Amino acid sequence: MNPVRIIKRAINRLRGNARVSGIVLPIDRNVLSPHMELTLAAGRYERRERALATRIMRRGDVVLELGAGLGFLSSYLRKFTDAGNIVCVEANPRLIPYIRRVHALNGVDGVELLNGVVVVHGDAPRAFPFFCRRDFWSSSLDASLPYDAVVEVGALSFSAILQQHRPDVLIMDIEGGELDVLAAPSAGSIRAAVIETHPGLYGADGLRAVEANLARLGFAEDPEGMDRDVRTFIRDA
Repeated sequence: MNPVRIIKRAINRLRGNARVSGIVLPIDRNVLSPHMELTLAAGRYERRERALATRIMRRGDVVLELGAGLGFLSSYLRKFTDAGNIVCVEANPRLIPYIRRVHALNGVDGVELLNGVVVVHGDAPRAFPFFCRRDFWSSSLDASLPYDAVVEVGALSFSAILQQHRPDVLIMDIEGGELDVLAAPSAGSIRAAVIETHPGLYGADGLRAVEANLARLGFAEDPEGMDRDVRTFIRDA
């Protein structure tokens, strides 16, 4: 284990917060696992998403973030870019109070936070079992892995979100859920997307389905906007 990160984690605990790319994140050990604390101490949390999202952002862009996590990226985009309205969706209800705390601590406003699972089909259930794990980024709808708790989370219509908010930019990290969301019949007003794919969860066939659906929706990959599994797609004019 990296001794420098251990020292930085200890400093963060004494100070009561971590600081990543200009964003303050409170150390709440009910929310953050020791592994998560080390990631924050390394200063690399959502580094790739931050860099790629900033690269494609235009002044006034409405941002839709699926998978808000700790509220870091929405805080960063509000403070350090010219983004317009930001809409965040997070399925894990345990994270909602923490995200609100992060936004308040960083003086962030103009962000709408929604709790729910995004669905694309009208016949989808109204609620889903959501499996919470100690490392929150592993929490998901997948029951096949060990979990700490299961909570019921309501469904949110992807098409309704697109119609109401008319986002220009989509940022998505939803632990494999992109496979279903990108099967939507339309991408609405979205012109650019930063998506973390999860081929480890759905394999090569699933990844090909993600790519095929993006192409069907009119998106082409930006070859310069790729960092391992975090990839940038631009919609054809």
